[in-house]
Amino acid sequence: MPGATEESFDVIEAFVRLAGLGAEWVLWLLLALGVMLGALVIERLRLLARTRVDTAALGRVLVEHLEGGRLSEARALVDSGFAMEQRVIADGLSVFERGPRAVEHVMRSATERERQRFERSLGFMGTLGSNAPFIGLLGTVIGIIVAFQQLAEHPSGGMDVVGPGIAEALVATAVGLLIAIPAVIAFNTLRSAVDDRLSNTELLGRIVLSHAQAPVTADAERG
Repeated sequence: MPGATEESFDVIEAFVRLAGLGAEWVLWLLLALGVMLGALVIERLRLLARTRVDTAALGRVLVEHLEGGRLSEARALVDSGFAMEQRVIADGLSVFERGPRAVEHVMRSATERERQRFERSLGFMGTLGSNAPFIGLLGTVIGIIVAFQQLAEHPSGGMDVVGPGIAEALVATAVGLLIAIPAVIAFNTLRSAVDDRLSNTELLGRIVLSHAQAPVTADAERG
């Protein structure tokens, strides 16, 4: 059909015009994505460093306070904390007197809230790790198209004409891989760290729930 053929030709012409811009813009895009990746990784590592707690020690002290009927001291232990474990347990202890069902529901909601806080930006890292090589490949394809256009304009030039352009185009693929590999490493490392925090939080939450079966009262605290 003439109409379909003309539309296909227009699309091809548009892509050829895009290729005429060269692959340099792809390299700049990859560079910008690499800078964003570095900034996000640093921000996530700082968050993990600021919120690191000794879960074993915290659990021992928490058990001592709850078994001794010192609910206010147990709350003071975690109320001012910034770590995932402390914030979730603090929320659970805030409704301790209402029984285990309320404690469980509150801690479950708090855990999901903290998961979102700690997993922020991980989706971007995973997506970048998966797609940066394809962005680099796009730059390579565009560079090769430009190289063959130059060969068409200088048919007697041979590799002297297309060689430098192809070599430059392959740089885009290399840069894409250089961005993707750290992105995948960062994603897996940070995801593992978040999973560890979630496991620690669940452990401490079980301690609180086990003591919430017989809630600590104000009379027990005074006793």
